[in-house]
Amino acid sequence: MSATTESRHRGFQNADRAVDARLVRLDERKRSWARLPIADKVHYLRAVQQLVLRHAERWVQAGAEAKELEPGSLLVGAEEWLGGPYAVVAWLAASIQTLQALDAGADPLAHVKTRTRPDGTVAARVLPVDVYEHLLFNGVQAEVWMQEGVTEENLRANTAALYRQQSRDGTVGLVLGAGNVAAAVPLDILDQMINRGRVVICKMNPLNDYLGPIFEDVFAPLIHDGYLQIVYGGGNVGEYLTRHELVRAIHITGSANTYHTIVYGPGETGLRRRAAGEPVVDKPISAELGGVGATIVLPGEWSDADFAYQAQHVATQKLHNAGHNCVATQVVVLPAGWDGKPKFLAALERALASSEPRKAYYPGTSERLRSLREADPGVRALGEGRDRLIAIDAPAGADHAAFREELFGPALVTTSLAGDAAEFLRAAVEFANHRLEGNLGVNLIVEPRTARALGDELDRAVAGLRYNAVGINIWCGAAFLLARAAWGAYPGHDSAGTQSGSGFVHNALMFDKPQKTVARAPFRPFPRSVLHGEPALFPKPPWFLNNRTSASTARRLTAFAAKPTPLRLPGLLASALRG
Repeated sequence: MSATTESRHRGFQNADRAVDARLVRLDERKRSWARLPIADKVHYLRAVQQLVLRHAERWVQAGAEAKELEPGSLLVGAEEWLGGPYAVVAWLAASIQTLQALDAGADPLAHVKTRTRPDGTVAARVLPVDVYEHLLFNGVQAEVWMQEGVTEENLRANTAALYRQQSRDGTVGLVLGAGNVAAAVPLDILDQMINRGRVVICKMNPLNDYLGPIFEDVFAPLIHDGYLQIVYGGGNVGEYLTRHELVRAIHITGSANTYHTIVYGPGETGLRRRAAGEPVVDKPISAELGGVGATIVLPGEWSDADFAYQAQHVATQKLHNAGHNCVATQVVVLPAGWDGKPKFLAALERALASSEPRKAYYPGTSERLRSLREADPGVRALGEGRDRLIAIDAPAGADHAAFREELFGPALVTTSLAGDAAEFLRAAVEFANHRLEGNLGVNLIVEPRTARALGDELDRAVAGLRYNAVGINIWCGAAFLLARAAWGAYPGHDSAGTQSGSGFVHNALMFDKPQKTVARAPFRPFPRSVLHGEPALFPKPPWFLNNRTSASTARRLTAFAAKPTPLRLPGLLASALRG
């Protein structure tokens, strides 16, 4: 063994010993955390919420600098505020409400409206649930649909299972943190601790481990009392943790390749083990792995303003976070015979090309985009830096790379299907379910007159989409921000055949058996919504790439989520309407 190799080996051993010490500390505290009174957990969550607010500006600035966003960039609000402090503060507020109800012996679903759909599926409305949400999200609605066997009568018996257990000994859970959306790491930690009752060791992704010191400050009370540890390092540290005997459960937000390497091992041996169904890790593993996201555009009579707005809508679904989102739109499915198709495509190209230039920061992006160019000679480059790719009308029946591989970058492919609105919709659902890899999120864009003409056909299509997050006139990625929504893969896959993962996170109402989250919004933003007969006051969403006041709105929304008061409403609403 060379001196260099020996030194490196000692370094690994020292790192392992440091990790071991932290795991031992967690293992010693697991029962204490599992049996901690709910009121004490609420106390911790309130402390964490105040620390998020205290460090929010530092958190946002760190993300903007790491992604090399220009000072004053419109993207800071859309990405760093909403995908950072806001999402965590909102989840903490909703979870505190749920825990307080459980602690008081009250009904945590008292303010949640439920209904039974024609097919027997129970749907619980998770937005809006109070008067403030009716004001701030007027015209927007989100429901969590439950799995088979859950009824309105037994819904509460299928909620908050952890807190119905009489005896809890606790376990040590490992969180392998995401490298893209900043809020994913603290939200995954909190889900493991509050919804699963585990103490947690979290390994930061090397791509965003600059956030680690901020998270250590945010979670300082839990770290100090031995309930949480945050560690750093590369794949060797992650592998060591996944195999460690004290780690009894794993959650990962990342790629399918990483997931399968963890479960079955690397290389050819891992592939053989996967084919044979022989995992090397037999611990419970939940995962959010992304996939190929789709947006289905229904035909209709659109105005010029509609084309411009919906093109910006799809461009946002693609270019938010430079396309490095697990639920980014990758394939746009259009009606072949729609006379508005050429106009929509022209508007979409303009929106993609004119969006703010920015760095595609995620490792491997250049290679993935190069592979798309090689697979499809029709790919064209757009934008100031010519760094956005688009391929128009890829044949729906072809084995196109964009249908089966998540590109995780600024590349978009369109395809077309024939038929009238109803026939097209049925074909689009079939295409999304069976031709596209993954089942995390899908979007539908439908003008109100088309929706009315489709009637129950639209509802059946939504029910038939085997995806966890379905957005109707709203990016399904918004469900990530909704604290009471259940975020994860569509249920029903084993580890060998998993597409977008398994299990659910966020889920502040603690539903035990969620199936999907369905969000709906008006086709047009206020005031055009009202002018066209849609009774909705929801303006252009703050996550849109061209929202001029996204930073102001998101900052105010974060403060409001922590402490809703009437005094904070005027400034928040004024900022949102100016977007």
